[in-house]
Amino acid sequence: MHLSLDDFCEVLKKSALKNAEKALAVLWYFDREQAGVAKTAGELTKVLDDHHVGTPNQTLLAEAIRKTKLAESSRSGFSLKPGSRRVIRDWLPDLEGVQPTMDHDSGLLPESIWKNTRGYIEEVCRELNGSFKHAYYNAAAVMLRRLLETLIIEAYEHLGRETEIRDGGGNYLMLSDLAERACGENGHRGLNLGRDSKKALKDARNIGNWSAHARRFLAHSGDLTKLQAGTRLLVQELVQIAELVKKKI
Repeated sequence: MHLSLDDFCEVLKKSALKNAEKALAVLWYFDREQAGVAKTAGELTKVLDDHHVGTPNQTLLAEAIRKTKLAESSRSGFSLKPGSRRVIRDWLPDLEGVQPTMDHDSGLLPESIWKNTRGYIEEVCRELNGSFKHAYYNAAAVMLRRLLETLIIEAYEHLGRETEIRDGGGNYLMLSDLAERACGENGHRGLNLGRDSKKALKDARNIGNWSAHARRFLAHSGDLTKLQAGTRLLVQELVQIAELVKKKI
């Protein structure tokens, strides 16, 4: 588990645990970082209050924790009993699959562009922004490559022209060929993309391909930030062409 305390508390907010159980879960979180750590009822109350997980009374919380018999009480505070760690862990969902919270509007692609499109597109965008934020630039470039492949295919399918982007075996082409067709090169009809979008598509294709296949290439922050404005425009155009944004009823 690599969740920050903020993200862990977000998980607790969605749980049906009682205040004492939430406090013990917070103690469990700190115990994973430092086995045997002790926290007072006041410290646990402050965490719950500061993260809007709950607003328990400090005295009542201490009494409730004691009644669980899952923690030892001392002058230093509460510490978990050896056998209680597994009990508390079983209260919680699978934390390995929980994505950290982030402001996607500060990512490579603002949320307003891809929100309310398709679940699988939104998930790719979240992973793209997460990779970019945490400086995994090769991963971000590959996720951008995957996103563009998906959006181009979505656009052709929506227009009823998917045969233009299939090979002889009926499989969809890879991004290099998709980009050529989408840009209307070598006699292809194209998707009527703007000049800046076409340039962004070619540049993103190159970075994505190098990150995926060039064994000596390592993407850097500047490789992606210089694509940011053009890629935003490109993604917005493809989303509009494919009419991917769900209409409000």
